[in-house]
Amino acid sequence: MATANFIEELQLAADRSAEMSGADLRALIRRAALLLRNARGGDVNLEADVEVALEGVAAERRVSKPQLLRLIVRQWLIVNSDLPLYKMDEEA
Repeated sequence: MATANFIEELQLAADRSAEMSGADLRALIRRAALLLRNARGGDVNLEADVEVALEGVAAERRVSKPQLLRLIVRQWLIVNSDLPLYKMDEEA
């Protein structure tokens, strides 16, 4: 499910929580917890010196650490030819 749709579903559930069954509310809360857990990126454990370096570069570039990590991964994939720099027009 797309995040935007899920957010709307949560808002609707909050408005009609008295009408929802306990099982439905628990399922919605579990899904919200999973989404939040995945969004914070807690599964990536980096060495302390790497964390410090990333925080310094992120501050220098005025971006968040997650934004910096996305940029680093994208650039790495492009350099290693795992992600095309741009898509070629198939009709050309």
